[in-house]
Amino acid sequence: MNIKDFSYIAAVVEYGSYSKAAEALYLSQPSLSAYIHGLEKQLGIRFFKNDRRTLTSEGKVYLSYAQKIIDLDTKLMTDLEQMQRIKKQKFLIGITPGRADQYLDTLYYRLNCPDSASSVNFSMDTSQNLIQRVLSGELDFILLNDPMNTKALSCQTIFTDRLLLAVNKHHPVTQKAYMVPGSKHPYLPADALGELPYILLPEGRSMRTVFDKFCRHMNITPKIVQEVLSIRSACRLVSRGLGATLLFDIPQEFSYLNDEANCYYVDTEDLMVDFVVAFDKKRPTERAGSKIIKEIKDTVNSMN
Repeated sequence: MNIKDFSYIAAVVEYGSYSKAAEALYLSQPSLSAYIHGLEKQLGIRFFKNDRRTLTSEGKVYLSYAQKIIDLDTKLMTDLEQMQRIKKQKFLIGITPGRADQYLDTLYYRLNCPDSASSVNFSMDTSQNLIQRVLSGELDFILLNDPMNTKALSCQTIFTDRLLLAVNKHHPVTQKAYMVPGSKHPYLPADALGELPYILLPEGRSMRTVFDKFCRHMNITPKIVQEVLSIRSACRLVSRGLGATLLFDIPQEFSYLNDEANCYYVDTEDLMVDFVVAFDKKRPTERAGSKIIKEIKDTVNSMN
């Protein structure tokens, strides 16, 4: 047996179903079921009753030992990692490509200044990959838009972004726009968003999750004409008059639009996304790590 055997059984109990546990473990449900079935065959016991949620008597005994072993393994890894950090004071921080374009050069310079006691390197990756890598212990922290519903992470908000709506300027909904004194962009009324066709990022991306939640709150069923993998692709389609999309209020993303598209705020507090620094709850940050997190927050906020 290895630590994976214990953590898989504990996850099914914690999440209450194979499907939810598989999602949390980044496995397919059939793979998790097959693994647990193989473990049951190896040990000659059954962990769960027929409802696949209630532990058998053998399963209860197994779980009680599994939780102790998982806790000991976590403590062992934390202690070993902290010993290494005390010696090396090196940190590897993950960041998404879009945020790297905004902040990486300044962060790298500030965190690796000559009088710093730490050495910091960065690794760019997708949000999903960053989450897996920080939970595996490969990364110390990750910088990304709020990974909602990821219970294994502890997140500290750096700042909150108001999302913009990019719309081709010839669409009739733009006639409902109005200005607010002191605002960089005009506003559209929230109830007008049901009139637009949308080009959106896939489900699961933080921006899409926020938009879907907003639509449910407003009782809007959005007409999604195309899903794309990047904001750049979405903006190009908007510029050609094929729909509307969401983007962050940063110059880099405005550059993807041409003169045929305009950007609008929406008169709601629902279309907001937190930019966070996140780390594994089971691996608490030592003093040096807490200092790095503070420096990241101070640096990013000084640039906004």
